[in-house]
Amino acid sequence: MEIAKALILAGSEIDDRPWPTDPGRPKHLFPVGNRPILFHNLLRLRESGILEAEILADARTLEQLADAVDAGPDFGMTIGFAEWRTSVGLGGALAAGRRFMRDEPVLVQRGDALLRDPLVGHISMFARERLDAMALRLNAATRRPAATAGVPGPRPAPAYLLSTRAVGILLGRPQLAASPIDSIQAQGGRVLVHDVQGVLPCEGDQDLLLESNRTVLEGLVGDRHQPPVEDCVIQGPVEIHPTATVCRSTLRGPLVIGAGAHVADSYIGPYTSIGEDVVLEGIEIEHSIVLPEADLRFVGTRLESSVIGRRARVSRSFRPPGAFRLTLGEGAEIVLA
Repeated sequence: MEIAKALILAGSEIDDRPWPTDPGRPKHLFPVGNRPILFHNLLRLRESGILEAEILADARTLEQLADAVDAGPDFGMTIGFAEWRTSVGLGGALAAGRRFMRDEPVLVQRGDALLRDPLVGHISMFARERLDAMALRLNAATRRPAATAGVPGPRPAPAYLLSTRAVGILLGRPQLAASPIDSIQAQGGRVLVHDVQGVLPCEGDQDLLLESNRTVLEGLVGDRHQPPVEDCVIQGPVEIHPTATVCRSTLRGPLVIGAGAHVADSYIGPYTSIGEDVVLEGIEIEHSIVLPEADLRFVGTRLESSVIGRRARVSRSFRPPGAFRLTLGEGAEIVLA
C-alpha cells in the first residue's frame, strides 16, 4: 500500500541562533524563495501523492503555524494540527498522531526538510518492496549545521516511511524509538536506508538558511509571461510578480522578485529572493534574501551572502564627512570588505 498520509514535525527549534525574522515567529515560517519553509514542504508532499497531513508542534508554535496555513495557498490536501513536544521524540509524535493515522502507513517528515530528491520514487519503492520502514538520511556531502560540524555522530534523517507494523513496534517500545530503524529491524521488520540530498535550515545558522534559499531557487523554471520591464537584461530563470516594477537593471537568475517590489538601476545576481514591497535602487546583490518592506539604496558596494531583515533600511549618504551609521538588532552581523 502506498502512503497517502504524513505527519509533519514542526516543533520549536533546538537551535536558538537568531535569524533576521520577527521575534517569536517560528523559523518554519521564514521565507525562502519568497515562500515559508513549511509551505515548500507541504507543496512537495502533495506533489508526491500525499492527500492528508497533520502538523505537530508545541501549543504556541502550533497556533502561529495554523494561522499561516489557513491564510496560505490551496495546498490540495487536508491539513490538521495536533500538539507535540520535541522532547518526546518520534515515539511521542506517533502517539500524538495515532488517531490521524488510523492504522495506515505514514510518512513522518520534519517541517523544515527541503529535499532535492523527489519523494514519489521513495514512496513507490516502499510499497513495491513491502518494507516496514525506510529512512531518508542526509547525504554525507550535505552541509552540517555549524554547531555540530566536525562532531562525529549519525547523519540526520529528515523523513521516515513507516508501515502500520513499524508504527506498532515504535509505539510499543518507546525507549528504542530514538533509533527507529534499529528498533524495527530488531523485531524482524524489513528496513532500508536511503541517502538523499537536502537541507534542514532550522537547525543551522544564516549560511544554512542561504543554502536553503539556493536549494529552492534551483528548481525555478521562470515565467514565460513576465510583466513588462523597462530597459533590462534578463539572464536565466527569473520570476517577477506582476505588481513589481523593474527598470534599467540586470537580472541574472535564478531569482524571484515579490509583489509590489521596486527595482531600479540595480544588478540582482543568482540565488536571490526579493520580498514583497522591497525597494532596491542603485544596488548590486547576489546569493541573498531580502525580506518584505526592506529599503536598500546606493550602498556603494556589492552585497552577497546576505540576509536583510523585514523593514530594514540601508542607504548611503553623500554628505561629508564619510562615516557608517548603524542601528542593529539582536544577532545582527555586518562584515565589511
